[in-house]
Amino acid sequence: MPAIGRNDPCHCGSGKKYKHCHLPIEEAARAEQVRLRRAVDTLTPKVIDAARAAPDVVPDALQRFWNGKYPPEQLAELDDLENRGAERFLTWLAFDYRFDDGRTLVERLAEDPASLELNEPERQLLPQWTGVRLRAFVVESVRKGQDLDVRDLLSEQSYAIADSAASRRLAPGDVVVGHLLPAGEKRVIGGAAAHLTPDTAEKLHEFAELHLEAFRRDHPDAGFDELLRTKSEILNHFVMALPVEAPDPSLLDQIVLQTRVALQLAGESIGLGGRKQDEGRDEDVEG
Repeated sequence: MPAIGRNDPCHCGSGKKYKHCHLPIEEAARAEQVRLRRAVDTLTPKVIDAARAAPDVVPDALQRFWNGKYPPEQLAELDDLENRGAERFLTWLAFDYRFDDGRTLVERLAEDPASLELNEPERQLLPQWTGVRLRAFVVESVRKGQDLDVRDLLSEQSYAIADSAASRRLAPGDVVVGHLLPAGEKRVIGGAAAHLTPDTAEKLHEFAELHLEAFRRDHPDAGFDELLRTKSEILNHFVMALPVEAPDPSLLDQIVLQTRVALQLAGESIGLGGRKQDEGRDEDVEG
């Protein structure tokens, strides 16, 4: 669609010139989007720092997120061991890990934000982040250097992502395991996210289905949303099992098979199948 000139008739059909009708409204909306996007960049580090300042829960949270692979004393090494692994863990700790009172750190901060010294846009954003959890997303379209559109792998819901840095790294079909933070009409990838190759999408979905089937033994009516509110770390367990270097064409099926066996040994009845695919893990994506 060609751009509308300032003196052209407004697209709404009012008969007024664009500059006297919708142009000021649209300019204000764009300015607000930019303001909130900048607030994401300042608020996210404050939330991550707050997670870093919660050492009492780090051992339990670290065990869950990394599936027992790393002890607490290796937290400082995780960025080297897992490519920004410390930031991925601390982001999960802030948004997903539930403290003894049943609340996440972000929920606590939203109720009592005084310790963060927030500016007005940050105060506006923080309550909107309380429902954010680790999820998996498939990239649907990319406008390089501008933004992109993604689809939640499990819920099929689509989102517009205002993230120019991610748009330079990602391509249609890629899978992102991370946190999408509301920022006005669009969302932004928060902290660090794992970037997976397109061939992992089907097996990641099957992996999540196995865990959902097991979860439904105690929660019969649960869906993926309930599963990830309780056990979103399983998505990182899938990421951990992928090769970092050369792909292994049989590994995705091995991951699903091992997951099925482990859940059966835990007393579950799992009977899902799947086709064999190639797989791979790419570099992490910075939001």
